[in-house]
Amino acid sequence: MAALHSRSEQLSAAARIIFVNWAAALQLWLVLGGAALTVGYIVIDAITMALFFRMSRGRWFPAPLCFMHGVLVIYHIGTLLNTGGLFWEKFVLNRLFDIELVYVTACALYRIVAVNRAGRA
Repeated sequence: MAALHSRSEQLSAAARIIFVNWAAALQLWLVLGGAALTVGYIVIDAITMALFFRMSRGRWFPAPLCFMHGVLVIYHIGTLLNTGGLFWEKFVLNRLFDIELVYVTACALYRIVAVNRAGRA
């Protein structure tokens, strides 16, 4: 919601990409299991990484999101090769998703404050 109120095209696009990523991952979680689920997560995060990489050309905001999804692709490949347990995989994914949401929200709130200050000056 903060991304939409920030009136930033990039923040809104990032929020939409994160939502689509979450919705696709949820659908995979409901349908697939085991190694197929992990391969699905690899595909989803690779696509998300490519989208944020494309957005990050000449801009700093999407770069950490691109990096995070690149790390997630490597993490998923590692969990595919070494099954450490489903609980820890989901725990790590949920915490990284939370960090991603906090980052986008903080950037949106910063932009809202900056635009309001610029409007007053």
